[in-house]
Amino acid sequence: MSDERFDQDLRSVLLEDAPRDVPEGLRRRVAAVPAEHPAGSTMAPPIWRHPVLRRVGTLAAVLVVVAVGVWRFGPALDPGVGDAPSPSPTSGAGASASLGASASLGASPSHRASPSATATGCMAADLAGRILGWQGAAGSRIAGVEISNTSARPCFVRGTPGLGLVDGGGRVLIDSTRGGSGGQPRVSPSDPSFELVPGGRVRTEVRASNYCGPAPSPPIDIALQLPSEGGQVVAVPADGVSSAEAVPPCLGSTGGQIEMNGWRR
Repeated sequence: MSDERFDQDLRSVLLEDAPRDVPEGLRRRVAAVPAEHPAGSTMAPPIWRHPVLRRVGTLAAVLVVVAVGVWRFGPALDPGVGDAPSPSPTSGAGASASLGASASLGASPSHRASPSATATGCMAADLAGRILGWQGAAGSRIAGVEISNTSARPCFVRGTPGLGLVDGGGRVLIDSTRGGSGGQPRVSPSDPSFELVPGGRVRTEVRASNYCGPAPSPPIDIALQLPSEGGQVVAVPADGVSSAEAVPPCLGSTGGQIEMNGWRR
């Protein structure tokens, strides 16, 4: 085989028969072979032009092309050992399901995850309540209230209970349910659920205003009527909490009011 024929065969293998994704640098180097080794040179042919080695060189070039093709079109690298393979696309219900699971493992405080499948709504018998303290504010009295799960099973709290300010003799001083439907126990679609494991707790603030009745008997408690017929929990003063500032002043004949600002951890 002549030198010119060998050059043509080599270019044919690497430039014409090779996969289209062979690196451009390799193509340019092959195209430059005739310029680097002119066919008409009187110099002794380089060793790679020896009749036997020429064929070995051609075979090696073919192997290079095959290797490049495998590298470009073969199986993706093992994940974690180089570039990770592109994720397979998801759509429809499967994608929604995956996103739903992630959103529940990564929920923010303002959007809490749903309670576990084993948890049911807390009943009054599962809970204990206490008043953490009282403070005055512009003719009102505000109590910090905490309820805890005293049962051996998980349960969840959701919605707004009916509220009552109750004195030591059991007399209801202010009753939210007497002020219309807004004071009734209720659950709104946007209300979050708070799961309580055994010993778990949630808190809220209860504000009472405008009491004009007879002087109450201490201690002052707060009754919480749970939604969905969950029963009534009575929050009593915690150790060291006085009821001296628990009763709001009389502001007129419009009737007393009592409300809470939602549960929180």
